[in-house]
Amino acid sequence: MRNALLLSSALLAANFAQAADPAPLWKGDIEFGFYQTEGNTDESSLLGKFAGKRSSGLWTYDIVADGKNSETEGVRSAERYFLSNRLAYDVSEFNYTFGYVSVDKDRFSGYRYQGTVSGGYGRRILKNDTVTWDAEFGPGLRVSELENPGPDDEDGKVEEAIIRLSTELVAQVSDNASFSQLISSEAGDENTVTKSVSALKTKIVGGFGLKISYTIEYNETVPNDTVHMDRQTAVTLVYSF
Repeated sequence: MRNALLLSSALLAANFAQAADPAPLWKGDIEFGFYQTEGNTDESSLLGKFAGKRSSGLWTYDIVADGKNSETEGVRSAERYFLSNRLAYDVSEFNYTFGYVSVDKDRFSGYRYQGTVSGGYGRRILKNDTVTWDAEFGPGLRVSELENPGPDDEDGKVEEAIIRLSTELVAQVSDNASFSQLISSEAGDENTVTKSVSALKTKIVGGFGLKISYTIEYNETVPNDTVHMDRQTAVTLVYSF
């Protein structure tokens, strides 16, 4: 009888602990980076990023927001903001459908903004305890507005149908390190935009870590006086929740 009472008490305590500490609704990272040089060249740069994921049953919601500001000799040399939302629904263990929307505003790209809406089919190519690899494909629409439209560009807005392809690989390298690779391409009649983000994240203590990332973005068609490819290497402090 005494053993039964002890067992019942233990079970009640375990259930209470689980109820008092529910699983978090969101998982993700908050990143912050800053550097400043003074001397022959005065330069400073500030960047931040938020990436969150929420899963509920067969639904998964992702949101990504990041921004960067740089100044050289007191003059703004870079200013960019990006926001994306993605909603996916699992059809089966390895198949899903998705909807995606993004807005990219880069002051020095020659565009006021580039906005994308897309949807389609996703496939989990690989999923185990250490590696997840997804691929997505679907049609969409991209709207771009030129910063300085020419006489033949009317209001400077370009709307075009696109095909969007993306793939993301996330691998747990060790207990304290993970690697991720994201590649996306949005192909239309007027322009093709391709982006690659490679990142290595290491855990320092608690929820804090360090992240090194390398980003390449290529626009096949760009306005005058702008380059086709942007590259960014970043080292950021990360808090994972």
